[in-house]
Amino acid sequence: MRRSHRPWTITALFFLLACDSADQPKAPDAKSADAKAPDAKAPDAKTADAKAADAKAPDTKPSEVHFDASKDKSGALARSAAVIEIARAHDDESLRELSHHAESMPSFEDVCKHEAEVGKSGVSVPDCIKAMEHHLVKIGPELYGEVARCIMAAKTAQEVALCDAAELEVEKALHDAPHGEGLTKEVCTGLFTQFEKLAMDDAGDHAALVEEVLEEVEDDVIASCQEQGTQAEIDCAMKAKTMAELKDCASTLL
Repeated sequence: MRRSHRPWTITALFFLLACDSADQPKAPDAKSADAKAPDAKAPDAKTADAKAADAKAPDTKPSEVHFDASKDKSGALARSAAVIEIARAHDDESLRELSHHAESMPSFEDVCKHEAEVGKSGVSVPDCIKAMEHHLVKIGPELYGEVARCIMAAKTAQEVALCDAAELEVEKALHDAPHGEGLTKEVCTGLFTQFEKLAMDDAGDHAALVEEVLEEVEDDVIASCQEQGTQAEIDCAMKAKTMAELKDCASTLL
């Protein structure tokens, strides 16, 4: 009887397929790959905001301004002469010396134009000029120079406001601690009249403008004379016949 070889053939084919399957690389398990992948978290928005808040902009607030009242070395004569000089009402060598060379300081007009441009205060330039004239008589040319330069250097309204506040502060300091001899109003009125006459005589064609400026600050000149003036200054001034002679009287305060 003839034997059949078919069972061995099937068995060999089975082993051949099994070996082929073992040699083939297995595809990665999708679920396993997902589990092993690093957790790529989105950046924490709250953390980013917190860090941004910590990185604050530098403090740009301008420093406070203060003026030293002890720098005032002017009596009533120097204050009166400085008003004329800084207002550019008259140009004269005797006046410049008497005003402690106030001609080198920024004019009222220049200061007020800059303050209007930067400070945006809403005050007109003419009104500002009048106010500056009064301030100068109260604080003297030395301190006016510091105030004027402070304003001219200001780049913002806040910086201008700090200069103005410092001016009022030193004005009060001088009023509270006068360095004069407590002269009477009558004596100081006489000094103002004498100065006005000599200044107008010396001004020539500018006499009307000199008179206008002095009349604007008359009350302040008299008040500052009472607070900051000396009897020696008064006695010297009342003897003077010209501005050239008057300029020597201001040295009594230096």
